[in-house]
Amino acid sequence: MQQKLSNYLFIFIGGIFLFSSCSKDDDPGLTPMEFANSDYQENYEVTLGDTLVVEPEILNVSQITSFSWELNEEQISTDQILNYVADESGTFSLTFKAIADNDSVVRNYQVTVKDPIQFANPDYEENYEVTLGDTLVVEPEILNAPQTTSFSWQVDEEEISNDQFLNYVPDESGTFSLQFKAKAENDSIIRTYRVTVNDPYELYFRPKTESSTEFISDILEYKPAPGQHINENYGSPEDAENIIGGKSNILSLGAWGGHVIFTFDHTIENIAEQKDFVIYGNAMSGLSEPGIVQVSFDENGNGIPDDTWYELAGSAHNKEETSLNYELTYTNPDEYANVPWLDNQENQDSVMINSYHTQNYYPQFIEEQEEVTFAGTRVYPTINTDGFVSIDALEWGYVDNFDADYNIYGGNAMEIDWAVDANLNPVELRGIDFIKVYTGAQGDAGWLGEISTEIKGASDLSMVD
Repeated sequence: MQQKLSNYLFIFIGGIFLFSSCSKDDDPGLTPMEFANSDYQENYEVTLGDTLVVEPEILNVSQITSFSWELNEEQISTDQILNYVADESGTFSLTFKAIADNDSVVRNYQVTVKDPIQFANPDYEENYEVTLGDTLVVEPEILNAPQTTSFSWQVDEEEISNDQFLNYVPDESGTFSLQFKAKAENDSIIRTYRVTVNDPYELYFRPKTESSTEFISDILEYKPAPGQHINENYGSPEDAENIIGGKSNILSLGAWGGHVIFTFDHTIENIAEQKDFVIYGNAMSGLSEPGIVQVSFDENGNGIPDDTWYELAGSAHNKEETSLNYELTYTNPDEYANVPWLDNQENQDSVMINSYHTQNYYPQFIEEQEEVTFAGTRVYPTINTDGFVSIDALEWGYVDNFDADYNIYGGNAMEIDWAVDANLNPVELRGIDFIKVYTGAQGDAGWLGEISTEIKGASDLSMVD
């Protein structure tokens, strides 16, 4: 009996030991924690100041589960979902742990915290002022911009450029809002400007006054080409000054390319469908020596003819034989002798001397004393050498040219609306300040000498009775 009780006691104690030694892993009713997805995003990249959000999804989480997030082994959160704003840039190790009794899961990440895109200088030029036709240049300096950064410039919400640096030519005057934006992934910066585009015509237009005159007020440049009248009567700087204020004194421009630039004491306005100014010459029937006219407005208001020139395209400008982009170089013979020339079409010849004028035909008063080059358009009037030498007039649009209206105006009346650019495209000019006249033809008229445009003055037709 005693032996039987001992056996029962042994079985009972063994059963208790066996029950107490069972773990939860051996209990089919307890399931260990695990991540919902074995594949996960290991690397994160954020910008300094932005919030890093990581949301690991865990299965079988009990109410007693605790969480820990460590950044470089320093705890930063005890929430299951991380919302963290980094306070320094760099690359860091991030560890997540979930712990419940003897059960736990761990996941490791790498976090790169970038410095944000920023302007190098917080203070900047907010207001810009340019003149219509000029280039607006804005160069914002940016720090920490990755190669993937995109840029956008907008004027009044219309995009005008995708470059970091802006080079923009406004096509209208006024005051505009300019916005610059640099964007890289989730990071962006914006800067705004105010741009005033001034109309040069409104700034620098010179109105007529009670003392204004219809005639030339100033000679700004006189650079004739070689010719029989150069360095004597009709061909000196003094002769150029003599055409100011009237229309009776003669000025010779020499052979092709020789020119004079002059101005008035006011801006000559472009009056629609009317001739705007007249240039007086000494043409007559059978003797035309056509000169070409260029005009310019003083866009920068400095009183100097350093602005864009536009040629008044006359009737011959579109003829097949006309030479555009023509250049010709004269060489100084340093004596009374033929003056050789060479053009950019490989033609060479000379301005011929005659017995009526025995001085050096090369202009002795210009800066270029070895050789001088002129550029422009060359037209080809008909020179008749049978019998009495004559030169036919071109149809219209040239100076010292006996066209159909010559006797009406006592010279050649010109329209600003004839102005074209270098590609013969029409341009719109509201007014002009400078006029350039140059000899447009190259030729020898026998005993008459070289073709040489002469002018006697000019008038603003709006002031001519």
